[in-house]
Formats: sequence, C-alpha cells, structure tokens
Amino acid sequence: MFKQVLIQQLMATILGGIAVFSYAPFHFSLLALLSFSGLLLLIADKSAKQAAIIGLSWGLGYFSSGIHWVYISIKQYGELPTIVAITILVLLIVYLSLYPLLFATLVRLSNKLAPAYSVKQLVLLSPLLWQFTEYLRGTILTGFSWLEFGYSQLDSPLKGLFPIIGIDGVNLIFSILCGLLAYLICHLIYLIRYKQWRISKTHFFNALIALLIFYFAPILTNCAEWTHQDNSRQVNVSLVQGNITQSLKWNANQLENTLHTYYSLTKNLLEQSDIIIWPEAAITDLETNQQFYLRQLDQLARANQSAIAVGIIDLRHNSDDYDIFNTLIVLGDENPYHYPTENRYNKHHLVPFGEYIPLQLLLEPIANLLQIPMSSMSFGERIQKPLVMKGFKFTTVICYEAILSDLVLANFSNDTDFLLTVSNDAWFGESIGPWQHLQMVQARALEFGRTMIRSTNNGITAIIDPSGKILQQAPQFKTTTLSMQLSPNTGLTPYAKWGHFPLFIMMIILSLLLIPKTRYN
Repeated sequence: MFKQVLIQQLMATILGGIAVFSYAPFHFSLLALLSFSGLLLLIADKSAKQAAIIGLSWGLGYFSSGIHWVYISIKQYGELPTIVAITILVLLIVYLSLYPLLFATLVRLSNKLAPAYSVKQLVLLSPLLWQFTEYLRGTILTGFSWLEFGYSQLDSPLKGLFPIIGIDGVNLIFSILCGLLAYLICHLIYLIRYKQWRISKTHFFNALIALLIFYFAPILTNCAEWTHQDNSRQVNVSLVQGNITQSLKWNANQLENTLHTYYSLTKNLLEQSDIIIWPEAAITDLETNQQFYLRQLDQLARANQSAIAVGIIDLRHNSDDYDIFNTLIVLGDENPYHYPTENRYNKHHLVPFGEYIPLQLLLEPIANLLQIPMSSMSFGERIQKPLVMKGFKFTTVICYEAILSDLVLANFSNDTDFLLTVSNDAWFGESIGPWQHLQMVQARALEFGRTMIRSTNNGITAIIDPSGKILQQAPQFKTTTLSMQLSPNTGLTPYAKWGHFPLFIMMIILSLLLIPKTRYN
C-alpha cells in the first residue's frame, strides 16, 4: 500500500513537471492536456486526504519545472548564499502548490455531488473548482497568475477562442477538455481490462466526439476578422533595447553610461521614427534628478517632430509621506516637458517583494535579505488614461502587468490604437522565463485585436500583430533597436466588447448541470 502511494505521488510529480514543455519556448501544447488529465485521473477515486497529497505532489512538479528560473534573480541579483536562495525558491513553490492541493481536496469533498469518474466530476465540477482555485492564486497577495494553462494553447486550435472569451475562458474550456480526455481514458481502460464493450462503447464514443468537437471547433473562429487595419493612418515606431546588465543597472556608477547609451541609440533613430519607445526603468534614477537630461531629450524629439516614451522612477511628495512610481513618461508632447507632466502611466500592479512588501510587518525581513532595489514602490491608479503619442492612443502596461488580461481590459477603449508594454526581464538571465512572458504578451494582442508593442532592456523586444504573430523580434542580450511602420486596428473583439460575461454564462451552465435531478414516484 505504501509503495502504491509513493508511485502515485511520483506519477503526479512527473505529470506536473512535463507541463512546462507545453509553454514557450517548447510549445508542445498536448502535454498540458496530458498533465492535467493525469491529475484528474489520479485523484478521481481517492479520499480527500489522499487527493490533497497527490495535488500537492503535482503542484510541486508543475511549479518546480515552470518557475525554477526565479532562482536566478534570488541568487545572482539578490547576492544570497546558495542555500538561502534555494530555500526561498522552495517556499515559493510550496506556496503555489497549495492551490492544486486545495483543488484536489475540494474535488473529493464534493464526491456526493459528483461521484468518482463520472461526467459530473470530470467535465462539470472539476473545471469549476479549477477556475476557482486559479482565481485565488491570481488574487491573494496581489496574485501570481503565471503559468495559466490557457497560454499553453496558443499554438493549438483553442487559439481562436482568445478574442472571444479571453484567457480565463480558454482556461475553462481547456479544463473541460481535460475532463473529457480523462473520462475517455477511464472507459478505454475499462474496455481493455474487462472487455465490456457493450456497456462502455456509448460512453466512449460520446466522450470522443465531444472531445474532438471542443478541441477542433475553435479552428473555425480563426477565419473571423474581429478588427480591421486602418491603412489610412501609419506611424514609424522604433524600440530601443539598451541591454544594460542587471548586476550593473542600479549601480550609481553605471547611470552616466546608461544615459549615454539610450541617448545615442535614440539620436540615430530620430530621422526615421515618429515614436521611440524605451524599456521599463531605462533611466535608473528619479525623474526630478534628471530634469536637464529630460528637457534636452524633449527638445531633441520636438526638433525632429518625434515622441519618445521613457521608463523612469518618479518620486512624489505628499503632506505626510511620499510615493515612488514605476513610470513611463512621454517626451516631445504637444507642450514642452515640465515636471510633472500628465501624459504618463504609473504601474498599478506591483510584483510582491520585487516592488513592494506584502504583509510588511511579517515579511519585511525576507525583503531586506533579498536586497532588491526599488522594492518600496507605490501603486498607480487601476484605471488610467492612455498614453498619447503623435495622435495615436496606447493602452499601456508595465512588465508583469502584461499578463493581467483584466487590467488591460479595464483600461482598453474603443479608440485604442495600439497596446504597449515595457519590461526588464534581465532578472531572469538566459532562462525560459522571458519566453513565457512573451507568450502571455502575445495572448493580449490576440484578445484585443490590436498590435502589441513590447520594448525591453535586454529582450525579448518584439512587435506582435493582432493575431498574436510576432512580426519582428530583436535578439536577446544585444544592444540594438527595432523599427517598423505600423497601422492601427479598429473595431472590437467579442472579448473587448463583452469582457467576462460569456465566461460567467458558461460557469452558470456548468453549475446548473451539476444540480441533481429530482425524481418523482
């Protein structure tokens, strides 16, 4: 018995671990289906306690393989002893694994509502509970929405659903598909083991047909053109990738070299560019300290009839204290630059420990140990005006915010011309982290039917079209620029128009189907 339990835990860990290969840069999307379907099968007939252990084991495999690259920022840039860095990473992975544990436990506690291996358990209840626990993971302590299964399906037929129901809707459809696959496997095993063809063939073929329909029908939506390119309006956009090494980026002695790098790269682009985008915190100093430099840059942009978006840190004093914002400002605006300008975006969703300390009284010692620069940032407003450059409107997010579809949706409007994100993924070195981040950015372009412009410090700088396809991409770890002539798109995708309403309808339908039928004598 003990041996069997260990085998099941090992299987769960392996099934969780293989899911990483369904995401960028590997793109084996079917492995995600196998991973989650395997979890459903392993917990389907277990007690709540057994299911919890299996869910935890699966989560440990899933997050260990999926976010191991966080170690680079903790060890290399936090300059901590190896054992301390590993301990912090393990604690993060264990914390995230509590959500699959909770999911597995809830599934088995609901056994009376949805018996083991039934359609109700696998296809109705499990997707609803997974949606609930993923919501918690993306919300508690401001959330960590990395590695949502829907992103693994950007190269599958489910891609066509993103502009209709968004990432949360794709997550739900994905989990229903996994439930159907698990149900199909159950009947296939039953058929092979007991040779009860007459009993199981109907269930087998029904599940197979439903699985094929759910998986391949979204291909038809790829033919839909939800938005249209307005070729009467064109703009030349350039992105500047300064490639400042993270270990030096916040060193005061590096600042002058950083300013020179970005200035010289930008000066070479002015004649050919209407809009130039710098990455997140390109200037590693307070905006008030760089007034001469910014005015000089503003005059240069104005002389060439260009606009420059600059990532910088803004410190604002108030009556009792002060606020520090991770900011993107626009130079070469209608009016000469004069601090503080209004045409700016302040980052709203901050990264725990990286930009602010959650539960500060309890966790501040850990933050002090990490010694991450600028880890006491302030929250910008959730709803902000779009950045305006050369008459074009940009719905803007900074770094981690690009994975938050809800935040983009809240700030998106009918007259948005482009989506814009700036980032600094240098924290994660030559790992898979930046590729996963880029994949989620591609999903935003697809959801809203707008070209996504992404400028980063050392990669992956890219321009992504409204279908999620990368049009141009700069090489990582190279000081370079990327330029392209773009036209905005007009119109709204169903997701941009209706938001989460279709998702709520789907969840209500699943919930209603779970209600036991009343029998009358």
